Amino acid sequence: MSNEQTQSGDRVQITNEQRERLREIWINSRDALQQVVTDLKITQDELNFAGRYFNRLGKSDMFPSLLAVGLAMTSLRATEGNEGGTPPNLEGPFHIKSAPKRENGQLWEKQPGPDARFLTLTGTVRDVQSGAPLEGVELDFWHADEDGGYDNTGFNLRGRIFSDEDGQYTLNTIVPKDYAEHDHDPIGEFFQALEQHNRRAAHIHLKANKPGFVPLTTQLYMPDGAYLHDDYVEGAVIPELTLNFDQISKDGRNISAKFDIAITSAPT
Repeated sequence: MSNEQTQSGDRVQITNEQRERLREIWINSRDALQQVVTDLKITQDELNFAGRYFNRLGKSDMFPSLLAVGLAMTSLRATEGNEGGTPPNLEGPFHIKSAPKRENGQLWEKQPGPDARFLTLTGTVRDVQSGAPLEGVELDFWHADEDGGYDNTGFNLRGRIFSDEDGQYTLNTIVPKDYAEHDHDPIGEFFQALEQHNRRAAHIHLKANKPGFVPLTTQLYMPDGAYLHDDYVEGAVIPELTLNFDQISKDGRNISAKFDIAITSAPT
């Protein structure tokens, strides 16, 4: 069922096809969870405890985020593969539409702090099927700063650039830092109970769009991030999306890396 479905009171209006899909999902999920209850001998008290927690989780509007932590990447790879191209990844909650076009490829609007490291990222955008370079692909980048914070009111470290006639692009930005999510909500409470952190590995978000091609949303991970091998979103970090820092200046503040992007033609 989509987010656009209308509601009448508390009842969601669904089609017969959607009802059959809902029934299939419910029966399979129920059967799988019944097996878990049987295998682990989950008690009534534990079920009631879980129910109260999920009530609080729902009231906080965080239930979709908890599902995303454990299941979103599995869903993405099962339903939205890029047919041999750049692997997709999650959009996350911080994308802002209509970011400004960066003619010089520079993302920062505010002067980075003294601890910032500068990153020049280059690459070529290609057609998966033919391998030909693609001109005019819109590349929409956004990411956290050197302290792990996003600019959610403006466009610092956000912007769109376009591949040139050879399919090449150049992005000038800074190396983002990992950051914590859900420190003060029921998801954070759940992870504290597990003695597990809720930090995202440092990454750069990317959307690639060109008419006639399947849109790509993905994330590029920093190779020296503290949580590269321990991101709390299960399955998010993979080698194919992890940058290699090709050159690092003697002072460690200027870095270059290359990442080629491949997108697939839209079905006709």
